[in-house]
Amino acid sequence: MTKDKKTNLLKGAMFAALLSVAASFPASAKEERTPVGHITLNFNADVQAGDTDATISVSVEDGNCSVESADFINEQEYWAGGEKPKVEVWLSADSDCYFSKSAKSAFTFNGDKVKYVSCASKYDKEMLKLVVTLEKLDKDDEDLDIDGLSWDADNGIANWDHQSLAKNYKVRLCRGKGSTSNDNGIGSIYTVKENSFNFSEKIPKEGTYYFKVRAVDSRGNQGDWEESAWFEVTKEQMKDWKGHWENNEKGWWYVNRDGSYPVNNWQQIDSLWYFFDEEGYMKTGWIHWNEKDYFCDESGAMLVNTVTPDGASVGADGAKL
Repeated sequence: MTKDKKTNLLKGAMFAALLSVAASFPASAKEERTPVGHITLNFNADVQAGDTDATISVSVEDGNCSVESADFINEQEYWAGGEKPKVEVWLSADSDCYFSKSAKSAFTFNGDKVKYVSCASKYDKEMLKLVVTLEKLDKDDEDLDIDGLSWDADNGIANWDHQSLAKNYKVRLCRGKGSTSNDNGIGSIYTVKENSFNFSEKIPKEGTYYFKVRAVDSRGNQGDWEESAWFEVTKEQMKDWKGHWENNEKGWWYVNRDGSYPVNNWQQIDSLWYFFDEEGYMKTGWIHWNEKDYFCDESGAMLVNTVTPDGASVGADGAKL
């Protein structure tokens, strides 16, 4: 017998052995349970923008299964306009039934409009987890109004009532008596988390003012601007709030609200920077500070983005270029 014949005989014997082994295993068990079949669900949700509580009800209209639970899974402290509530539904197959499909095609949705997200069978296909989303909540349903605007004249502080839906507030100082179509805003619009803001350092001079404030929710939705009643600010009040300038034969210095004064340092006053020497007097001309040179004009204010009287250029930070 040749070597090739021996090899072929050996291969044949091995193949026969494999067939014999395969024949010894029984065929896979046939699924004896009944498929749940196509499932029709009805959704009934009670939720809108601004709500702190919400409910969801899901019922089976067709299909060999029942609803075990239905819950919101992205619920927060309150529902903001623009959010899509997400619902997780657990279904349980009837006795001797199983979920044969785990896909969008396995469902029909009635009632409130929902969008399929995902589903997966669990526990030997006797349970199924379905996730859907409701439509976006209408931000117009959200009440972001603010009440209780008041002015603390003793301290120059704006106050308003806490808004439970607000993540933060935008507040601005305005000149005049309000209730006009003109934008009388002064300075920046400030974003704060508290329901108050200290304007004592922001008011440039005596006069008539008001402030306006609006609420902003967690998704950036903004309420309408609410205006305070107008109020008068006097020179005496500003002196109490902001500190004030004083002078003698040696020069000018600045007294802070607490009675202290800056010494050998810079201080920003009414949006301008001033330098005070070791005795606390305001300096003018060139100031050498931290290895850079700055120029303060005759009023003491540091110059920026310009040319000094002696022909040097200074940048946005006031330093000599």
